[in-house]
Amino acid sequence: MKSLGLLIIASVFWIPASADDLQLIINGKSFHLGGENLNESNYGIGLQYDFSERNQWVPVMTFASFKDSNNNTSRYIGFGSKRRHKLGTGRDRVNLDLGIIGLAMKRPGYNDGKPFFAALPFVSLSKAWGGINLTYAPKIEDNAYAFWYLQFSFKLANL
Repeated sequence: MKSLGLLIIASVFWIPASADDLQLIINGKSFHLGGENLNESNYGIGLQYDFSERNQWVPVMTFASFKDSNNNTSRYIGFGSKRRHKLGTGRDRVNLDLGIIGLAMKRPGYNDGKPFFAALPFVSLSKAWGGINLTYAPKIEDNAYAFWYLQFSFKLANL
C-alpha cells in the first residue's frame, strides 16, 4: 500500500498545467471468459483525468478502488493515451476513443499483495456529460481468466 501511495503522490507532480476534463469513474461489471463462482459485480469508485487533446490524442490519468473478482478490494493508478475519433458535431457529437493504459495495481491474493504493473487496451464511447469505458484483461496465470471490464464516467469539471 505504501508503494501505491507514493506512486499517487508522485503522479501529482507529473500533471501538466493545461488540463481538460475531470471525471468520476463508477466501476461496475466484469464478464469473465470462463470460470465459475467469480464476483462480476465489481462496484467501486475512482477519478479519471483527461488532459487536453493533442492531434486527436488524449493523455489520461486514472485511479480507482473496487471489489475484484474474488470480492477483495483492489486499487490501481494508471497513465495512458487514447486516440479520439469524433462522430458527429456539436451537442450530438459522440467520441469513440481507442487507447492503452499502463497501470500499477494492488490486489490481495495476487503477487503476495504487492503492486504489479500491466498495460491494457480499452475503448470508450462518450458525450459531453460522460461515457462508458470497456477494457480487456487477458489471462495472466493458469488459475485466472481473461475478462472484459465495464466502467461508467461522469464529468465533474472542465478545467
